Amino acid sequence: MPPCIFDELWEMLEPHLLPKRNSRPKDFIPAKAKFAIVLEYLASGDLQRHIASCYRISKQHFGRIVSDVCKAICCVLKNEIPEWTEHTLLEISNSFRKQWNFPNCVGAIDGNHISIKAPPKCGSVFYNYKGFHSIVLMAICDANYKFTYLDIGAYGSEGDSNIMKNSSFGISILNDSCQFPADGFIDGKKVPYFIGGDDAFPLCKRILKPYNSKNLSKEEKILNYRLSRARRCIENAFGILSAKWLCLRKVLFCHPDRAQSIVSACCLLHNYLINKCRPAYNPPTFSGFEGIDGVWESGEWETLQQEGPLNELGAYRGRASDYGK
Repeated sequence: MPPCIFDELWEMLEPHLLPKRNSRPKDFIPAKAKFAIVLEYLASGDLQRHIASCYRISKQHFGRIVSDVCKAICCVLKNEIPEWTEHTLLEISNSFRKQWNFPNCVGAIDGNHISIKAPPKCGSVFYNYKGFHSIVLMAICDANYKFTYLDIGAYGSEGDSNIMKNSSFGISILNDSCQFPADGFIDGKKVPYFIGGDDAFPLCKRILKPYNSKNLSKEEKILNYRLSRARRCIENAFGILSAKWLCLRKVLFCHPDRAQSIVSACCLLHNYLINKCRPAYNPPTFSGFEGIDGVWESGEWETLQQEGPLNELGAYRGRASDYGK
């Protein structure tokens, strides 16, 4: 994150992080320092108690700071998730056609498990098939790895299909009541606009999933290949997100509601930084890409452990929060 972007983001957040009038002087922490400390936590993935001890803040107080800053980020950057209008979907479809040779696609959908500490007396509702407790980040992204829809907080034990069927947005997709552009033409045939998904999602007019039979025709194999390429967008989006905001690769030791706020803030920051400083946040080789010979090349996020998005703030002595003072 370049310093100018940090300052710009802070200007938007400052009105939402002003100290309360009844704050005691001995407990007062500058609002900009709070913002810098929380960014350090989100980007480094260090334990909350470790960062709290570094700045001589109680674990409980630091938890409240994280909650307040993440809520402010979600409030200020909520417009980073675009509205699903016909104009927006047509622009996304054009991007998929130009970049991935997959017309009429308005997004790629998938779910990602975010590890959390199981709340008391929760039973197995958060325990997922991978063997750990989690909440689910269900997301749709465009051809440029920006999220266009977020559903955060479902139980880890739920499958992608059930999560979609239980959400208002998913119901509107399955019932075809969501606003989509009029059917487009491909090779002279009318084809509806759709979202690309995998086998975990139900097949309907607005969700396209691959053929799963072994004996496929040439045309069916081509469709599976094109759909797989388009679906790499959401895989890359999740990969970039977790490589830049390392807290999402660790266990979130907090209540699921606070974990949901943290994940939401990271996703909105992800979109914001792609819009504001894409070359620095997501260089061309950082995400996977298709080579000249058609072979998929793995992105750096798949092979490297990144330090996070704060590298460009530069090295300095003292604490990270000193930069925010």
